[in-house]
Order: sequence, then C-alpha cells, then structure tokens
Amino acid sequence: MVVKLLIRCLPDSIVDTINAESLAELNRRQLIIWAEDVPVVESENEHSAYHLAARFQQVTPENLPEVLKAIAQIYTHYGNCLALTYLMEISAEYFGLIEKDKCTTT
Repeated sequence: MVVKLLIRCLPDSIVDTINAESLAELNRRQLIIWAEDVPVVESENEHSAYHLAARFQQVTPENLPEVLKAIAQIYTHYGNCLALTYLMEISAEYFGLIEKDKCTTT
C-alpha cells in the first residue's frame, strides 16, 4: 500500500523509467510473449482447426485418445487458437483440473 502511494507521488518520467526497466528485465528473463512472436492463424486454418475440435462435446474415457490426437494436430498445425483452447478446457474439466461451471459464462 505504501509502495502504491509512493509511486503515485513520483513524477511521470521516473515512473516511465521504472516501467521501462521492469519491462526490459521481464523480456531478458523471457517472461513476455510479444505479439510479433505469435504466429497468426489464417482464417481458413482457424476453420480447419474448428472442425477438428467440434467433433467433441465432452471428453470421455472412450474418446480421450481422439481428443488428445486432435489437440496435438491443432497445436502442431495451427498453433494456439480458439479450437485448441476449447479442447484444453473440456479436457481440464474431464481431469478435474477446473470445474465445469467456471468455464461457462453467465
């Protein structure tokens, strides 16, 4: 709380310097993923990834191998996209890593 108060009292030039140094340190430690480093998923690829993921409404013991294969295919060919996020979420629900209610929006 005291640190926040101190930072609010500092001149903008000092806060800008602190921010720049902090950003440089995070970058040096490779803790930042820059937008230019993330591959862009083309719309036709997004469509293909969606079709791979749309086959699954939930993960079951019977379809678990197919879900994992689809995750690997999407990640390998299309990178991080909404289809991958969807499959990861339903997989996390299946393994009890997240609750189903936390994935749905109200």
